[in-house]
Amino acid sequence: MKHSSIEIDAGARILTQSLRAIRKKRGMTASDIAAALEMPLRTYQEFESGRGPLTHERLFAFAEATDSDPYALLLGAIFAQADLAIDCADTKFCMIMMIYFEEFARERCGDIAYLDPPNLAGGFDRLFKDFGVLLDDRERFLQNWLANRTGSIGLAALRQRMVNRRERKAGKTRKE
Repeated sequence: MKHSSIEIDAGARILTQSLRAIRKKRGMTASDIAAALEMPLRTYQEFESGRGPLTHERLFAFAEATDSDPYALLLGAIFAQADLAIDCADTKFCMIMMIYFEEFARERCGDIAYLDPPNLAGGFDRLFKDFGVLLDDRERFLQNWLANRTGSIGLAALRQRMVNRRERKAGKTRKE
């Protein structure tokens, strides 16, 4: 069965950069992914380089094989931001957003047509500002920690501190 390619024009270069960067981030070789996608190595290499067809099916299969975010791959190309797919590979930000949108669309069907654009813009503005506050808070925490540290810490220990900090904050919120 022949699948039509996704037309992303100038974004193709960004998409192929993202594919390669995610593969490397995951410590996988082209052979590893070709095997996971059940395609010949040469076919995968052409896909990753943008010479082969870039189909939705292949992008989603790639995301499955690399445990990354297929929507971030597409949006990174559309927004001309190669790092978007890499930044979302672990968090699955775009995928989570699309899952909730799909659920909402199924529940509300045609009612979506009755939403006012200003309400949509205001809702998304609040949501993304809240995410920004979370990121700003973490940045402040890390800046304070780095400014006051007396020795060095490994990445695993730093991650554990972040987990402990989140758990402490969650515990305070629950008690209130």
